[in-house]
Amino acid sequence: MRVRIEVAVFTVRDGGLEVLLGRVGGGTWTLPATGPGGADALGAAAGRAVEDTSGVRGIAMEQLYTFDRGGEEVVVAYLALIDAGRHPIAPGPDVAEVRWFAHDDLPSIAEGQEQVVAYGLQRLRAKTSYAPVAVNLLPDLFTLGEMQAVYEVLLDRRLDARNFRRDVLRAGVVEESGELRAEGRGRPARLYRSAGGRFAVDARERRVARALSSGDDPPV
Repeated sequence: MRVRIEVAVFTVRDGGLEVLLGRVGGGTWTLPATGPGGADALGAAAGRAVEDTSGVRGIAMEQLYTFDRGGEEVVVAYLALIDAGRHPIAPGPDVAEVRWFAHDDLPSIAEGQEQVVAYGLQRLRAKTSYAPVAVNLLPDLFTLGEMQAVYEVLLDRRLDARNFRRDVLRAGVVEESGELRAEGRGRPARLYRSAGGRFAVDARERRVARALSSGDDPPV
């Protein structure tokens, strides 16, 4: 049985959630993918797949799920979140084109990979409610307004700005950088950086997260 590794890489750009795809020549668009190869650990191979497709290296990722593709191939899927501004993409040596696509408007992609993207999005939205994942989708320094905008994209709904700011600062997931950024005619906005910690958006999302994380089955 063959083992294949596929990586769903997400970013937030222009107010929307996007997925990284590449293709060879005029072929089918695919997620970054590879075989484990030699003595590579699966995680190292996943990192190599992303680098070979897009030139992006050294990013954090987590194992997502193992899919059985008809008994002849097992796909170990990974999830990665990056800020496109911090990680510019360029086609790898064997890749003709690499692009970001809106997660809900993907081109035709390799068979079975829609399931990887769908499950990656489900896991991402579950994690958003109980972990500060948005910092992986932001530049090194950011405003709380920018952080809220990313959470709103991930959750696909608006959040109350006053409650969001209070909850983020109380949870200790960010810290002030000591720098300011001028935004329009108002007072300069404070810039923050990631400080770790735990953060829950609200009780409704926590219930959804628990429900999603209680089972290991991928979406139908």
